[in-house]
Amino acid sequence: MDETTAALAKAAGLAETAARFPADVAEALASLAKHKAALPRSSDPRLEPTPAHQVRRA
Repeated sequence: MDETTAALAKAAGLAETAARFPADVAEALASLAKHKAALPRSSDPRLEPTPAHQVRRA
């Protein structure tokens, strides 16, 4: 398992699972990256589905 995959697994709390099933964790992370890349993103914050929240000033 490469360093990036190990770091992602550790950050997700899957260190033990990654040690026991490295191929499955690597496949899951690859699938996640594929789906994340397919999501449309805009550089214009006004087009985001959830607007930025602001604190009301008194």
